[in-house]
Amino acid sequence: MNRGKPNFFIYAISEVILVVIGILIAVSINNWNEKRKQNIELNQILLNVKKDLNTDISKIDKVVYHYESVDSVFQNVLKSKYTERDYKENPQIARLIFGFPEISFTKRGIYLLENFKGNLNSRNEDLVQDLVEFYNVQLWEIKVDDELRAEDLKENFSYWKNGTRWWSDYVQLKINDDFIKYAVESEDYKTRVATAQFYAYKVYLPEITKFKNRATNLVKEIDHRTE
Repeated sequence: MNRGKPNFFIYAISEVILVVIGILIAVSINNWNEKRKQNIELNQILLNVKKDLNTDISKIDKVVYHYESVDSVFQNVLKSKYTERDYKENPQIARLIFGFPEISFTKRGIYLLENFKGNLNSRNEDLVQDLVEFYNVQLWEIKVDDELRAEDLKENFSYWKNGTRWWSDYVQLKINDDFIKYAVESEDYKTRVATAQFYAYKVYLPEITKFKNRATNLVKEIDHRTE
C-alpha cells in the first residue's frame, strides 16, 4: 500500500493542476468575453457621438447659411442704403435684429461616453479624452457667446419697450411708420445693428465654425477607430 501513495499523490497534484488550468481558461474566456462586450458597447457609444456631431454640423450649416443670407442686409443698413420704401416693401429688413438663430447641441452620446465604465486601451483612451475635452471647451465658448447675444437682445428690447411709440406694433411684427423713420434716420439703430453684427460675425460664427471643423475631424477619427 505504501507503494501506491506516491502515485496517488501525483494523481492528486495532476487533478489540482487540471482544475487550476480549467479555472484559468474559464477566467481568460470570461475576461475576453467581457472585454469584447465592452468594446462593442464603446463602439456603439462612439457611433452615437458621431451621429450627434453630424447632426450638430448640419445645424451649424443652417445658421451659417442664415448669416450669409443676411450679411448684405447688415451692410446696407450700416451704409444707410435702405429707404423708407425699402422697409415698407421688405418688412423682413426691419426684423434684422429682432432675434437670432440658436443651436441646441445634441449631447446624448457624449453623456454616455463620460459615464462609460469599461476599461480603455491607450488608443481609445486618447480619443475619449479628446472628445470629452472638445465638448467641454467648445460648448462653454459657444455658451458664453450665446449669453452675449442674448444680453444684447435683451438690452435692445428693454430700451425700445420703454422709450419708443412703435414697440407694441413691432413686437407683433407690424412695421409702422414710426419704426421705419427710426431705422432710416437714427444713429442709435445703426449702433444696435453694428453691435448685433459684431456679436454674430466676429464672435459667434467663428466659434461655431471652429466647432464644425474640429467635429468633422473627430468624426473621421471615430470612423478610423470603429471600422
